[in-house]
Order: sequence, then C-alpha cells, then structure tokens
Amino acid sequence: MIKRTIIFFCGFSHLFYGVIAILHPFYIAEFTRYGFGDYRVSIAIFQSLLGIGVLLGFYYSAIGKYAALFLVLLMGGALGTRIYIGDSVLQSSPALVYLILNLYIFKSQKS
Repeated sequence: MIKRTIIFFCGFSHLFYGVIAILHPFYIAEFTRYGFGDYRVSIAIFQSLLGIGVLLGFYYSAIGKYAALFLVLLMGGALGTRIYIGDSVLQSSPALVYLILNLYIFKSQKS
C-alpha cells in the first residue's frame, strides 16, 4: 500500500510540477535564478513525461523503474544546483525528498 502511494504521489507531483513550470510566472523566474531559463520548457516536459512514466509503472514495472531512475538523476541535478547557488536546506529539501522517493521506487520495482 505504501509503495503504491509513493508511486502515485511522485508520478502526479512530477507531472504537475512540469506543467506549472511551463506556465506559472514564479517557476519561470525560478528557472532563470537557477541558470536554466533557456532549458525550462525542455526540463519541464521531460519531468512531466517521467512523471507519466512513473505512473505507468503500475502496469509496466520496467517503465516505472527507469522513469524513476531518470528522476533520481534529475533531482540529483536539482539538488546540486540548489547547493551551488547557495539555497538554504529548507529550499533544497524538496529535491532531496523527491530524490529519495524516486530512488525507493527504482530500487523496489521489478525490471
């Protein structure tokens, strides 16, 4: 039950974040602050597709497993960026939490 909840939460969170990163002015400004303004749309689409991939893990475990792996890498990059630009632990914590949750999904899914 907890694994399914984590998969559902992560999948929809990444899908939703990808969509709002394209549309919401706050996230447009945040990507500029991170130094990734020119790549915002590409990153957001990639994150949304990976969120869908995690959700597809309910039916196709290999897709969910490798979508989670790519999200681990993406969240590792996000965490590294947050540290590099000097964000606080609180500001950096979502990237770390999602990195851990997606690592759990990756490790627990069958290939």
